[in-house]
Amino acid sequence: MNWFLWILIGVFIALQPSYIHPDEHFQSLEVLATRIWGIKGSIPWEFTQVHSARSFVPLYIGYWWVFQLHGILSPIWVLRLIRLQNFGLYLLVSRYALNHLMHSGTQAEFVLQSSYIAWCHQSHSFSNSLETLLLLIALSLYNDLICTPYGKHAMAKSAVLSVVIALGIFNRITFPIFLVLPSIVLFVKFYLRSWRSLMVLGFTLLLSALSFIYVDTLIYGCSYWVIAPWNNLKYNLDETNLAQHGLHPRYTHILVNFPQIVGPAVLFLQLPRRSLRGWLSDIPLLSVLSGLVLLSVFKHQELRFLIPLVPLILMSLKFNKYWEIYGVKTWISFNIIMAITMGVLHQGGIVPLLDVMREEPLGVHIWWKTYSPPTWMYSNQRTLYSTTNFVDDVEKVDNIPFSSIHDHVVDLKGSDEKLLNYTLDQFLLQTTNVQLIAPNSIAHRLKSLQDNYQFQSLQSWPIHLDLDHIGQSGKILGISRYSVVRR
Repeated sequence: MNWFLWILIGVFIALQPSYIHPDEHFQSLEVLATRIWGIKGSIPWEFTQVHSARSFVPLYIGYWWVFQLHGILSPIWVLRLIRLQNFGLYLLVSRYALNHLMHSGTQAEFVLQSSYIAWCHQSHSFSNSLETLLLLIALSLYNDLICTPYGKHAMAKSAVLSVVIALGIFNRITFPIFLVLPSIVLFVKFYLRSWRSLMVLGFTLLLSALSFIYVDTLIYGCSYWVIAPWNNLKYNLDETNLAQHGLHPRYTHILVNFPQIVGPAVLFLQLPRRSLRGWLSDIPLLSVLSGLVLLSVFKHQELRFLIPLVPLILMSLKFNKYWEIYGVKTWISFNIIMAITMGVLHQGGIVPLLDVMREEPLGVHIWWKTYSPPTWMYSNQRTLYSTTNFVDDVEKVDNIPFSSIHDHVVDLKGSDEKLLNYTLDQFLLQTTNVQLIAPNSIAHRLKSLQDNYQFQSLQSWPIHLDLDHIGQSGKILGISRYSVVRR
């Protein structure tokens, strides 16, 4: 019955309004909501016509049907349904992959189902989460093709594989990285003896790519062909662009992110004794090695980039004799703690507050020291989104139109009290309908502004963990919204 318990925990986590990273909203749901619902929101640069660096195809395939329920479901229930769908798909695909990639999967099944990455990240709408599903399907097909008897072709499976690969590339340009080493083995062991299947693979891959290019060109409304993966690749090959998102040492994935995924299980690892042939036949392990090494070439390294490797890493783990005695309990404790932290508490008050505020007239909402508010959840056709800008590494508010006092969402991000004070002052010259939303962990920093403004608490949500400012006050949990007026 353990498997049922892990599934229940995963469903519970999927229904929580936690907020792990802005990309889970702004590179998927925000984009679709503005197009399908006809509302105003914040569109990331990748999805603007001038850059057209991300494909719409995976988003429409994954989430279009849920957004058709607008008017029946509130935005928060659209979010919950998407997360339930994502977690359910992960359960199905990981089970499929276990059956195709593992000969004995009892231990692998346990660590797969009890991993906080599965409960938290896989249910959220990251492109990395979809990448996981496509990678598992692709590698399962790789293994099936490698096991095809001599003299037989596998044209149908090759055609399916090509569609999966094309969709993976148009979802994220990192997708081929995970396939480099497995593809060499596949080519040597199968396609060298089945040129007919290889031709089907190549033709269908080309046809799929052309179809996706055509769809993206229509959606972006361009007069030229939009090749989103190529545009994205050009951007990411320029290190000055990556620097805007943060540069990390090249060892970050291996020495920092990998241990966060495996957790205490790293203490109980045992290197399996295998021949070279045994290593080369381990498709999951080859994908892990391929992904870790090649992703480490790029200096922008976030943990979520390794999400597709998580089930493959967990499939490949072999444990020593102390695993059953100490490892299992330690593993469960670690994942429960991480699930509560990231899947329940982390930035967990933003979505519930938005669910309440969308029912009220929207004047000026100023978000301070929080993750960027997913404006699609306002479900407002007139929303104006403004945020800070940088001039010579100095944060400013030059791009905020202070004369706009209706339906205005202002994201001050992590700016200092001076910018907050200036922003409040400018808006309160125009209107009295100004609200401030900020985590309780920095509430003490509002005291320096209380000579000029009165902050009246309207609502507080206790289930909110602000890790960015932890330790700055005695308050760790909670987020509040205030009505702000001049004294």
